[in-house]
Order: sequence, then structure tokens, then C-alpha cells
Amino acid sequence: MTILIAGIMMLFGCTLGGSSSTTGGVMKSVDAGKTFESRVTIDEKNSLARTNVLSMAIDPVNNSTVYIGTDRSGVYVSMDGALSWKQIDVGLSDITNVAISPINTQRIYVSGMYNGRGSVILTDDGGVNWRRVYVEPEDGTNITSMITSLTNGNIVYIGTSGGTIARTGNGGESWENLYHANSIINDLLIDASDLNTLYALVSNDDIVRTRDGGTTFESIGDLKRVRDVEGVYDGNLFSIAVSPAVSGVIFVGTDQGVFRSADYGLSWTSVDVIASTIGIPIHAIKVSPHDPNQLVYAAAKAVYTSVPGGWAITDTTSERVVDVIRHDPIDPNVVYIGLRKAAN
Repeated sequence: MTILIAGIMMLFGCTLGGSSSTTGGVMKSVDAGKTFESRVTIDEKNSLARTNVLSMAIDPVNNSTVYIGTDRSGVYVSMDGALSWKQIDVGLSDITNVAISPINTQRIYVSGMYNGRGSVILTDDGGVNWRRVYVEPEDGTNITSMITSLTNGNIVYIGTSGGTIARTGNGGESWENLYHANSIINDLLIDASDLNTLYALVSNDDIVRTRDGGTTFESIGDLKRVRDVEGVYDGNLFSIAVSPAVSGVIFVGTDQGVFRSADYGLSWTSVDVIASTIGIPIHAIKVSPHDPNQLVYAAAKAVYTSVPGGWAITDTTSERVVDVIRHDPIDPNVVYIGLRKAAN
């Protein structure tokens, strides 16, 4: 299925200047997440300071190239490590995902809303030309999560706000249904060391997993446990991350802290986080691809990075909350965060 689309340039997210008290958009760390600074410049008059960032992707070969997806302003790209940004004309709003092929970085998938319907578009020339390769049948349903295979840019998994998980193995020419949940698929992750294992964060209350490449799924919440021996996570689920080095290791961010599993979600232990973050939804959590022992999570307007002896804490000094965390795939010292307005 190939549906050509005509992009519409959207400029709603730009603002003149942007004071530190209203800074949204993107922030960058060059010291492995210990401190962050705002990176929102478009040109002399416009910035991303009041822009809600919903998604982010970094080119795995040329790490100076960074893409962000926004709610009202489409996609922006930086070619200089976030020193400056320019808009890419994609014709979508509510850009929930940007995914780059690990084999050909000119191949980029973007998901968002097109005329009120969730869609996936694809470029094979770095964003010059786009075609629509997936569309939802009804208005209002968006593509809430999307991930490419870690080894094959033709294999893409999507999750929708309606609870569907689907996959293409040929770059969007055809799709197959894998699973249907009763609620929104908030995130999808592939186990970095076991490519047949996929995790899906369903709403705020469950994780489903497949260990056989999508043939069968099971609820982690329904796994049989000896409760006194195999602990479970507590609170509502808001974010999920996997270890880049050790198969079966999962972290979840909840409104009751951070929890870790080392056995594909069967048993869980709590991570010793700063106590004041307990009770605050953790909307973003990531493990460094360069150090499986380094965890970064965000609670509201603060970012917490594990360091020897505890946590380095950064106050974003923003009115907005951190919703996206991305590590540079090449430079272990570079971490980006994306900010957005808190949900009402």
C-alpha cells in the first residue's frame, strides 16, 4: 500500500525568543546526564521554547542529526547536534514516533495524525519525499508507539491508541495483526539481546510480552508468581526501558518509583530512587546503550541520572515536564530530553 501525501508546512509551535521559565522543546547534556542545557534555536526570531516534544530519534551513523516530533508543528531536524533546528514538511500533526532504519539511515518512519486518522509515513531519501504506508480506518485513533527491528529496517512494529499491535516485514507494503489489547499501547520495546522478545506497555496497568517473535503474547501481570518470593511492581505504569546488554532485564517507571526485573518480567525489585520522587509519575526512563548500569529517569521537571554513590539531579527550570529521554548512540556523554506540557 502506497499513498502519496502532500505535506503542509505548520508553524504553530514556534515562538519568539523564549525565556528560561517557559523553556520547553529540547535540552541536551554533554556530561552523561548530570547537567542539561536548552537547545531550542530555529533562527534569530523563532525557537522551540514553547513546543511540546512527543518523540525523538538520533541518526545511529551520523549522531549530529537529531529528529523530533511535535504535537502541532510536525517534525524538526537538527544537523548540528541540536545547535539549530529546521522544520521538515511531513503533513502530519501529533508526531508520536520517529524511527530510523538501523541499516539505511535515509529511511525514516514517522507516525502521526493525517486528516484525523493515525498514519505512518516513510521516506527513503532523508525526508525529501514521503509516502503513507499505514492508515487507521477510523478518525481519532493514533499510532501511539512504533519501533524498527534492531537489525532490519524493513521490519516495523506499531501499537495504536485502540490497542492493536501490528507488524510489517517489507517496509510497509503489507501489515499483519499480532495482538489486540483492551487499551492503548503506550510503548513497544525489543529485547536488545533476544530479538524474538517484544514488550508492550498497555495503558497504565499492564505489560504484555512475546518470546516467539509475535506468534503468542502473554500478560506479565497474569504470570503465575509466588508473591512472597517473586515481588511485583507497584503503582500505575508510565514508562518502560530494557537493558541494552542483558537479555530479560526490564525497568518500569511508575507513580510509586522505579522497578527492575531480570527474568523477563516474572519477578521485580524496587530501585533505590530519591524518596521525593515516590508518588510522582515517571513518564520517561532509559538505560544508557554505553553502560547498562547507568539509568536515567525523569520525575515531573527533574532528571535523575545514576552515578557512583547515588543520583545526579538536574532541575530543568521549566514549566513543562520531561516526556522523552534519548541517549546518543555513539557519544556516551550526550543525552537529550524532550519536554511537553503536563496532562491535565
